[in-house]
Amino acid sequence: MKPHLTPVRLCVSLLACLVLLTGCQLQANTPPAISQPVQATDTLPTQLPAATKPPAAHQADGSSAISVNILLDPALAQDTDSLKLNQSLYQGLVRLDASGKVQPALAESWVVSDDQLDYIFKLRPTAAFSDGTFVTPDVVAANFNRWFDPQSPLRGSGDYAAWQRIFLGFHGEKDANGRPKSPVDGIQKVDLNTVLVHLNRLEPNLLTYLADPAFAILKPEALAAGGYGVQKSTIISSGSYVVSSWTDAGLTLSPNPKYWDTASKDDLKFTWH
Repeated sequence: MKPHLTPVRLCVSLLACLVLLTGCQLQANTPPAISQPVQATDTLPTQLPAATKPPAAHQADGSSAISVNILLDPALAQDTDSLKLNQSLYQGLVRLDASGKVQPALAESWVVSDDQLDYIFKLRPTAAFSDGTFVTPDVVAANFNRWFDPQSPLRGSGDYAAWQRIFLGFHGEKDANGRPKSPVDGIQKVDLNTVLVHLNRLEPNLLTYLADPAFAILKPEALAAGGYGVQKSTIISSGSYVVSSWTDAGLTLSPNPKYWDTASKDDLKFTWH
C-alpha cells in the first residue's frame, strides 16, 4: 500500500473518530528504546538514558564543549552532542514530560479510532517555523514520508536508523510471512489543520514512539535544498531555539521568537572540542 490512504478509508475513519472520540488520548507505556527529551538548557539532565554519554565539562566562559562534527538533522543524527542540540531546535507532534507521559507539542490534541488503527492529530494554529511559516498537515506528511518511504524526494542518502530501530522497517518492506515490517501504513492530510496516521496493526506505543526526538518536524523546503544540518545549510527551527551563530569558534542558540510555547530568555553557547 502506498503511504497515502484511500478516500473511503479516510472518510470512514475520520467520521468515526470525530463523532465518538472527541478529545480522547491513548495512554502508552514508555518503551526502553526511546530517548527521554532533553530540556532546553545548556546542560543535560543528571540521569541520562543508558545509550547516551555525560555532557562535556563547562568552559571558563560558561559555554559547553561539543564535538565539531555535529549534525542538526534529528532524523539522521546519532551522537549525543547532535541529539542535545536538535532537541532544543526542533519539536514533533507530541513530547514526553519528566514522568514519561505523552503531552501535546506541535499537535494540540488527537483522537484514536475504535480499532486503534487511526490516529488523527489536530495541529496547533500557532505552530510555526522560525522563519514565520506555519506547520501544516502537508509539512507533517512530507516529514513522515521522508522517514518512512525510500522513494520520498526528501529522503537523501541517510539510513534513518532511528525509524528502523523504532518502527522496524520502511514502506514496501515485508517480513518472512509477507507482513509489512513496519506497523505504520501511511499518513494523510485530512483538512487544513488535521493529519491522520494509519497503522496496519495495533501499536499501543505509537504516541510514545512519535515523541522520540528523531521525529521532530523540519521545513520541507529547507530539506529539499540538500545537505541539511551542516554549517553551510540554512537551519530553520520548529522548537524553542534557533541557530544565531555558527562559526569556526563555536555555536550559539538563541530563543526562537516564533515558538508556540513560552520562549526561553537566555542564549546557549557551545564551543568546539
